Amino acid sequence: MDKERINYLFAKYIDKTASLSERDELMQYIYTAPEEEIVSLLEEAYQFPDLDEEMFTTVQRTKMLGAILPDNNPASFAPEPKKMFFSKRMVLKFTTVAALLLVTMTIGFLFYKDRTKSVDSDLVQQTLGEDILPGENKATLRLANGEMISLNDIPTGNVVEQQGVVVTKTEDGQLLYQVYATDNNAQSMDEVERAYHTITTPKGGQYQVLLPDGTKVWLNAASSLKYPPVFSKIERRVELTGEGYFEVAPNTLSPFIVQTENQSVTVLGTHFNINAYKDTRNTSTTLLEGSVMIDYSSGEKRNSQILKPGQQAVLNGQHRLAVKKVDLSNAVAWKNGLFYFENTPVEQVLAEFARWYNFDFEFEDGVPDINLWGSVYRNVNAAEALEILDYFNLKYRLIKDAKQKSKWKIVVSNL
Repeated sequence: MDKERINYLFAKYIDKTASLSERDELMQYIYTAPEEEIVSLLEEAYQFPDLDEEMFTTVQRTKMLGAILPDNNPASFAPEPKKMFFSKRMVLKFTTVAALLLVTMTIGFLFYKDRTKSVDSDLVQQTLGEDILPGENKATLRLANGEMISLNDIPTGNVVEQQGVVVTKTEDGQLLYQVYATDNNAQSMDEVERAYHTITTPKGGQYQVLLPDGTKVWLNAASSLKYPPVFSKIERRVELTGEGYFEVAPNTLSPFIVQTENQSVTVLGTHFNINAYKDTRNTSTTLLEGSVMIDYSSGEKRNSQILKPGQQAVLNGQHRLAVKKVDLSNAVAWKNGLFYFENTPVEQVLAEFARWYNFDFEFEDGVPDINLWGSVYRNVNAAEALEILDYFNLKYRLIKDAKQKSKWKIVVSNL
């Protein structure tokens, strides 16, 4: 892209006159451009006069730096966004005008907040901040006999003990399975293998499970995992809905199989992520290490595909499978405390927010043809996450759900 075109798009983006296609074009450039080009663009666009040192308070400056530099952010558990457009030296130079530059400093959703917000807007944001908070560790465990256990309501320690299997809730909120069976109770173990437990996370929840074979599973919001409390010697089969990240314990004699609605994934020992929400069109399988084989149907035929590390297989609604290389840190960002979007349709962005913040949403004027880039911490409230809409000429209002009075609905419309 030539320099004149970049300057033109940048100027229109800053004054919010850019069309959807122009914003799309600029964001693709920013996402791929070297750091020095972005710095040069900003230096040319802004001629910095002597600024009043009291333009921002110390607290405001600290907060801006915390937003720009994730290692200064209280949410230190989360990794840095993939790409920062300024070195720390440059950020320090520009902190007095950080509120103006947040739009372009990072592909994360660190947007400039208008200092002249209306009272109504402030009230909406305040309500969102108070009432729509980020998700947390919470889930429900359904035992083989139908008993339901709310894992967030019980203390740490033993949850249940059945036929040589002890299920424990650890201090860090993980569900741990331990098998204490001996050769003397083989008959009872056969019964356990035929039984199933199901752990389900609600909207606004996530949870970790350590299965009896040593496999670790992270469940995202609105997901479930069905599994036997003790695996058979032939195979280790589980059923997943929603999204889960797996670190499978090696066992060459007993393959680990993850069954979803449209496919099965077979592994011996590896790290991978599966996104199989029923409200999305695609099932995505991303391999971090090891190898997996994906089995799926296409018409009346059964097909299989072996993935290599760094690849992602996407099975669409027409049962067609496509394989591509992906950035692994982005593919499992949710597990590490981030939302990450790369050319992601706005409807999918809101669907991810809705699962984590437990709200419903709808588009008043039809779904806009807008794709988004960036990353945002999952521990911020919904008000901060939804600020992205302002920068794509979208507005939203907050209403109570007609059927569930305790639940919020976000109604999105074009400006």
